[in-house]
Amino acid sequence: MIEHEERHRSQIRALTEASRALASACPAPAIQEIVLSAATRLSGSGRAVLILNDEGGRPVVRAALGLDPALLAELCGRPLPSADDGIARALDGAAHVAAAPLVVGGLVSGVLAVERDAPASGEDAWLIEALADQAAVALAGPADGAAHAGAREPRARLEADVQDERYRLLGRAIKDPIWDWDIRTDRVERNVTFHEVFRYTPEQTAPTGAWWVGRMLPEDRDRIARALEELIHGGADTWSAQYRVYRGDGSVARVFDRGTVLRDAGGKAIRMVGASVDLTERFRIESALQDREDRLRLATWAADVGTWRVDLETRYDTRDASLNRILGLDERETTQPVGDWLSRVHPEDLDAVIATHERSVRERCIYDVIHRVVRADGSIRWVHDRGRIVADRDGSPLFLTGAVVDITELKQLEHERTELLRREQQALAQSEKDRIRAEDANRMKDEFLATVSHELRTPLTAILGWARLIKDKALAPERVKQGMASIERNAHAQAQIVDDILTVSRIITGKLRLRTIAVDLAAVIEAAVDTITPTAKAKEIEIRVEPGEGLSHVCGDPDRLQQVMWNLLSNAVKFTPKRGLVTVRVGRSDSQVAISVTDNGKGIATSFLPYVFDRFRQGDSSPTRAHGGLGLGLAIVRHIVELHGGTVEAESPGEGGGATFTVTLPLPAAPSAAHERPPPAPGRAPLRSGEPPLFGVHVLVVEDEPDARELLAFLLEGAGARVTTADSASEAMSVLERLRPDVLLSDIGMPGESGYALIHQLRAAGRDEIRRIPAVALTAYARIEDRRRALAAGFQKHVAKPIDPADLVQVVADLTGRSGSDGPPARPRRGALLG
Repeated sequence: MIEHEERHRSQIRALTEASRALASACPAPAIQEIVLSAATRLSGSGRAVLILNDEGGRPVVRAALGLDPALLAELCGRPLPSADDGIARALDGAAHVAAAPLVVGGLVSGVLAVERDAPASGEDAWLIEALADQAAVALAGPADGAAHAGAREPRARLEADVQDERYRLLGRAIKDPIWDWDIRTDRVERNVTFHEVFRYTPEQTAPTGAWWVGRMLPEDRDRIARALEELIHGGADTWSAQYRVYRGDGSVARVFDRGTVLRDAGGKAIRMVGASVDLTERFRIESALQDREDRLRLATWAADVGTWRVDLETRYDTRDASLNRILGLDERETTQPVGDWLSRVHPEDLDAVIATHERSVRERCIYDVIHRVVRADGSIRWVHDRGRIVADRDGSPLFLTGAVVDITELKQLEHERTELLRREQQALAQSEKDRIRAEDANRMKDEFLATVSHELRTPLTAILGWARLIKDKALAPERVKQGMASIERNAHAQAQIVDDILTVSRIITGKLRLRTIAVDLAAVIEAAVDTITPTAKAKEIEIRVEPGEGLSHVCGDPDRLQQVMWNLLSNAVKFTPKRGLVTVRVGRSDSQVAISVTDNGKGIATSFLPYVFDRFRQGDSSPTRAHGGLGLGLAIVRHIVELHGGTVEAESPGEGGGATFTVTLPLPAAPSAAHERPPPAPGRAPLRSGEPPLFGVHVLVVEDEPDARELLAFLLEGAGARVTTADSASEAMSVLERLRPDVLLSDIGMPGESGYALIHQLRAAGRDEIRRIPAVALTAYARIEDRRRALAAGFQKHVAKPIDPADLVQVVADLTGRSGSDGPPARPRRGALLG
């Protein structure tokens, strides 16, 4: 590309010089000599011929350059059959010929032909044509002067037209942006390439030199303006400069500009023609290469790698700064005889280094040797020296170049390789154990999912079966009662499964929280026994409670502790055969209390005992197992007990020997009265004897599901409430504007606006009586964070689906102060998922 630019610049210079010479030349021979000389400079060859028409219109060789004198004497001045015949005879033997007609006033007056070594490009052809145009105008001058002395003004106009056309043709032919600047008028003509390279539309540009200077970056503008001013008022004929300029799209281009100045007879600059080169991409590439070189230099320095190159002809060695640092020398690049490097090789390794070097040069193979070097301070370092031969195009070796790495520390650590290998083998063994453990976990997950599917589908079978029988057949009242009991029992079983899964999810994510108060353990045990008793009676299993003396309170969450006891008792009853025995024993010491649940059932295999509290673990997970469940209950027990600061242990003599689970909880440091019940909530007047629990209470139920909405209305009306229903938040707000319900019962997940949007509108209402209406969130979103969000939004209670009718009635009664008893509140029933 640089060669092309230099050649292009030389051609422009030759054309410009010819133009200046022709402007002042008058005799025809002088004009002919100037034209032929310029033609050979443009083509780079030695032969050119100028053929002009005589008065009769016949082609005659008028001048030639580089021809044999005898041939020139034979051709010159004699009419030819044709111009082509004259060119063929004059340039006989030429590899290629470029020719252009001389046209004046629309008539061809001759032809200019020049020898070429290669076919003419479009740009070369246009240059020859531009020279031919100038020759035609110049040769027409003397003839016009002799014949028509008063016709100079038309000739000047003709010359100007030819000059303008020449620059337009040249501008289209040349691939670089070119410009023609009339210094006297500051008018600039630019070619199409200029607009393409600098991304300007013709409408965006002004045809002046001042406009282009104004597009230069301020940092370069004054410098270029001064340089142009000095050129115009100086005596130089050429100009070049680099600067930055804004493109039409706002980006910045780096430009190399060069031009040639045309001066009049008095030496005054009147015109300047030049070309611009966009160097932006070249600068980017050079910057990238420089950045890569800098990064490579930094990498070798940081990695403590030194590089070297040996000139195989001069036997001189060039070392970079990093290699000199390894040798303990000044950290800079140096060149010295190769013997200097050999003098620094350890004497015991010198022969091996020389032999490797010679073999690499002789066989053109890789130079690779590990040896010792002696540093300037006398210390010894181990290095890994590696390189290769660099040859010329003919295959002759020029350099041996490579890199040196300091491996002293690696050599010092070689004696530890055995230990490292042993550790690696241990790591592989551990990895294999981890893989087996991961496969076991994956298998357990698959088994758990299969179990969940089974445990959910089994109660669904009974629920759907009995529901269809009751709906489609006229069953006896006893059968209907039996079916309803089965539906309720299986629905509770499904709710229990969902509750256990949610509890495990909270455990895994660390979101299980305790509501700690002083808890009466006797009441917790009694409640759990009462809950499991119906199941135990169905299997004729006796549950025996042996409370210890002096049993007091512990600090904990009563609901979670009851969950622990229920899980342990449920597990014992499940694995105890008919007419078996389950015993609950309670004992205490000074600082802790121990509760044990013992059964005489199936027992636990010794191999499974260490895993009995793991999630998803079951002693029998096969399809033929005798007992259902997800394998989560005991994992939940262990986590809840540990949250209370306690421990849980399992003991069993083996299969068939029964099992004992012992929960140990810490006792509080001092007695607490926090277990005393708070006073009943104030509210409406207590119920009179015989009235339904919600008698006189107006409840607004908001639920988008029709079946659920009808069920809620039915059970609340059955408890004595007056119920108004709405299927959306907007309808509920419309009801609230007309009526004044005592309680709002709203679903959370509804299309359009959610229950959260409804409670926000309610609490922001303009009327105080609407804002103060108590509200209950009724939702299938049953996580702890869902309950917190509902309460934070403005609900007083959060009740999770599926609901228990009695529990829902109790919640509404509590909110309206209509609790009908002074006894303890109803215990949350397992599976009800109350928030």
